[in-house]
Amino acid sequence: MIAPYRWSRREALAASLGIWPCLRHALAAEPNPPLRVAISESMVVDVNLNDARAAMQIWAKRIQSDLHVPIEFDARIFSPPEEIVRLIRNGQLDAAALNVVEYRAAGDVFDTSEMFVGAGSAGPDQYHLMVKRDSGLSRLADLKGRRLCILRAPKMCVAAAWLSTLLEEEHQVPAESFFGAMTSDTKVSRVVLPVFFGQAEACITSKRGFEMMCELNPQVAKDLTVIAASPLLVTCFYAFRKNYRGPNRERFFNLRQTLLTSAAGRQIATLFQIEELTIRDSSCLATSLNILERADRLRMRPFPGARKGEK
Repeated sequence: MIAPYRWSRREALAASLGIWPCLRHALAAEPNPPLRVAISESMVVDVNLNDARAAMQIWAKRIQSDLHVPIEFDARIFSPPEEIVRLIRNGQLDAAALNVVEYRAAGDVFDTSEMFVGAGSAGPDQYHLMVKRDSGLSRLADLKGRRLCILRAPKMCVAAAWLSTLLEEEHQVPAESFFGAMTSDTKVSRVVLPVFFGQAEACITSKRGFEMMCELNPQVAKDLTVIAASPLLVTCFYAFRKNYRGPNRERFFNLRQTLLTSAAGRQIATLFQIEELTIRDSSCLATSLNILERADRLRMRPFPGARKGEK
């Protein structure tokens, strides 16, 4: 049901004097306040921030021109999540791009009814724990004392928590004690190829990242195998601050239909690995949040064999 329109005192007076049509035209000509947006610095890794900032500014100008949505980025564009939450709480930002870990730590400052998330093949992703097919390693317990490489990327923010839950399910000690060595890298190739060449025994990467790599090197797909896979996870998104309303909100959501129609939009899609966008409520985050909460509980629990005072 559409809520009834509430007239302001100025509008009501104008209507009573018969000058509403003129005032309505004047009101329509008033400046449209910009949508104030920031992006968590966690959303970009292994890129030149100056180039990324320039791309965002070009995109913002194109959106203002094509969709009449004035967008005002925070001065740095890519900001620490703590700063974003502070600005949201003070009413100095209207929307932010962030990951589910940051969203969870922010409390109730964001609107949970509508979020801008990725869809299609670049939408919800999976994590894969992989080993070499002929290594004789077929289950997690076989990796005790072995070397593990983990992809470090925006959508991998739940990977450490997911690994904790896998180890707990098999009654193993935490990852730091279970593996002989753990390393991370922002490049899929530098995470997967050490396993392929026998320099590490296992890796955790995204399903999509692995598939893209295998398109270039089909032999990797033949030689590596998955021994554990996460559920589909939504980890990164745009969210509005609670109680923010205005015409720019709906216009901003319309970006999902026009993102790839311009060179600037395609550049942004490449930067954030987006192919499609859709609107979801916070229920899409339930699986990721459950994994994070479970991992938090595990951190508070003493593991078997721990000495007194250890967890």
